[in-house]
Amino acid sequence: MSMKFIVVAIAALLAGCATSSDNGLEDMLMGNAPRKNLSAGELAAIARHPLGSAQNPVKVQGVEGEYRYLARLRCPEDKPPVVERRGSAAEMSPYGSIMDIYEAACDVPPAFTIFVDMYHVGYVESAAVPGFKIVAPSAN
Repeated sequence: MSMKFIVVAIAALLAGCATSSDNGLEDMLMGNAPRKNLSAGELAAIARHPLGSAQNPVKVQGVEGEYRYLARLRCPEDKPPVVERRGSAAEMSPYGSIMDIYEAACDVPPAFTIFVDMYHVGYVESAAVPGFKIVAPSAN
């Protein structure tokens, strides 16, 4: 049995399992958060949590957006933090997508855990997570 046949068979099986109301995986594969049209109340509930928490992850576009956001953070002493990826969260974001977890450390403890949701096409976060400042995105 060829690898191409196996891949096609798995894709067909997954496509057959999806319903019109269950496009979460398909949305994420396309780079989009599954829950795009949240109500004002749902958005307000998310905003009540600190930015960068599991309940209010930093929204970015793709892995490159994650790196660009984290590179814009500044510690209180105006230096970039040391950032290390810790993995992916076991829980889904409030937007229904997978979150990545980063740890950012400055010269003065503590280290901060930052949750990032990379499934927000075209979104560039302008606010800093608590404990940090942020520089404006570059024009290029």
